[in-house]
Amino acid sequence: MDALVASELVLALVVLVVVGAFTFVWARRRFISGDGRPVMLCALRDEPGARWRLGLARLGAERFEWFSIVGPSLRPEVSWLRGEVQLGSPQPTSDVIPGLAEPVAVTGRAAGRSCEFAFVPAAYTAVRAWLESSPPGFNVNVA
Repeated sequence: MDALVASELVLALVVLVVVGAFTFVWARRRFISGDGRPVMLCALRDEPGARWRLGLARLGAERFEWFSIVGPSLRPEVSWLRGEVQLGSPQPTSDVIPGLAEPVAVTGRAAGRSCEFAFVPAAYTAVRAWLESSPPGFNVNVA
């Protein structure tokens, strides 16, 4: 096998790996937003002063879920029941978070875990409205 054929094989393998990675990211994103639930960009950090990690926040009828933007896992890293989620007031952050223009930081608590989330203002408003509304069928026996 001469050098030209070997370099073509290496190039084809690199292209195949890159296309496969993009296909996986696309398919994972489609799976996460699967049944039409709202999904938005959201950053997370576990401790104040730690590095922000970009991810996807998904709002379901009963759960708030956060997925890392990269990685093979199809399971959320954070999954909180709607009735347990407590969000603090939004504070503008001076941190630069790629993908989020003029983010606001908010402390979230539920299930014994506390962390900070960063949203664009419109996404924070959507999450706050979701928290303050009732899911279908919730408290249907109220007189």
